[in-house]
Amino acid sequence: MIDEMTTVLEPSPLPDFVETGYVRDITQRALTYVKAGFPVHFRGVSGTGKTTLAMHLASKINRPVVMLHGDEEFTTSDLVG
Repeated sequence: MIDEMTTVLEPSPLPDFVETGYVRDITQRALTYVKAGFPVHFRGVSGTGKTTLAMHLASKINRPVVMLHGDEEFTTSDLVG
């Protein structure tokens, strides 16, 4: 369901994206999960690059990114009804 808590973004490769060894490892691990049919959830403090990493990953597999916006009151029932 797409609503006011959801944003769908179409990724494109970022020409100035720096893929360090650490980022490459995380990307490969995430790609393994995605290709196996599992969703990937990045979490961490604000400003650490979660959205950028999600966009990078999505651009590698040519898929959109669905961003869910929530807070501490966001629950499972918000996702599945």
